[in-house]
Amino acid sequence: MKYDYRKGKENIDLILNNNTDILEKDIPKNDDEFTYDNGIKSWVGSIFVDIIDSTGLIQNSDELEVSKILRSFSSEIISIMNNSENVREIGIRGDCVYGVFFCPTKESTYELASISFYINTLIKMLNKQFVKYNLHKIDVGIGVAIGKHKDLIVKAGKKGTGINDKIWIGDAVVDACNIANKAGRNNNDRIGFSSNAYKNFIDILQNNNKTKDVTKWFTYNFYDNVYYADIVKSEFNEWVEENL
Repeated sequence: MKYDYRKGKENIDLILNNNTDILEKDIPKNDDEFTYDNGIKSWVGSIFVDIIDSTGLIQNSDELEVSKILRSFSSEIISIMNNSENVREIGIRGDCVYGVFFCPTKESTYELASISFYINTLIKMLNKQFVKYNLHKIDVGIGVAIGKHKDLIVKAGKKGTGINDKIWIGDAVVDACNIANKAGRNNNDRIGFSSNAYKNFIDILQNNNKTKDVTKWFTYNFYDNVYYADIVKSEFNEWVEENL
């Protein structure tokens, strides 16, 4: 193996000297609109779902058991996220599944919250099924965030190799990841919402539950600047309780 560092230096110079064409527009569904020479600024939302103490899970289960748990966990979370018309990227990072969404309105932010409620209920269903199959139960932290401003999305990789990905530069992805690492721990409820996300969906949630004070479903953590909750989808949760 030999790396041509002289050529590498030239490649870096090309990148650093390039004035990227920044476009402010909706996040396209087609990745072909992203090039190595442009970037798109848009409203971004993100959800991260992180398994708590996955190291302990791996150490206390055999490889086949772990594969069954992680496959079922990731498969169904991906299914939930993929139902959204606003989803732009879904990925897996070890024991974490994440989704990135086009999120320009309060309604699209509410959809992120709704997705998190579905995922929270899914974890209850998964654990009941894991017990049935003599597998270890899991717990998770779910982080939901939207950008405080428009985030920048750029394509990164190496031309001609087929190896590339989008980089999301801004608050949404970073905040959702950080919140997922705090949710479900230290007496925090399983779902955590950035304060900006909470403020954008809470009115819609209240309007959909007129007979209840939905603000009581959340606990604000001043130090994290995060609203935590343990909200489920009622119909889904009732079906789980009655059938599993």
